Amino acid sequence: MRKITVERLAEFTERDYQLAFGISKDEFDQMLAALEEAYAREHKRKPRFTKITIKDKLILTLIYRHEYRSMDSVANEYEVSRDTIADNVHWVEQTLLNADLLETSVTCVYKTN
Repeated sequence: MRKITVERLAEFTERDYQLAFGISKDEFDQMLAALEEAYAREHKRKPRFTKITIKDKLILTLIYRHEYRSMDSVANEYEVSRDTIADNVHWVEQTLLNADLLETSVTCVYKTN
């Protein structure tokens, strides 16, 4: 499987979003905005450098949820550890649940607000 890069994502049509992630482009944009806002809120003092961008975190979470791929498979694709993928999927699901943009979690994360 090829990693979905920013360049490839820019070429996606509405149908491509449905096929790749199971959501519309508008839903993707809403989720991305919620994640960026949450990240800025959590890292007010000092943003941290991460190998995986916020957009990549959303993409890998949607791929994990939509394609039912293993975390090991996604980790190999992004060249990071399985634990990094698990942490990112949990954070994204938690954030989207709290923003009411997800109804359920596949990793047993619960809404906190």
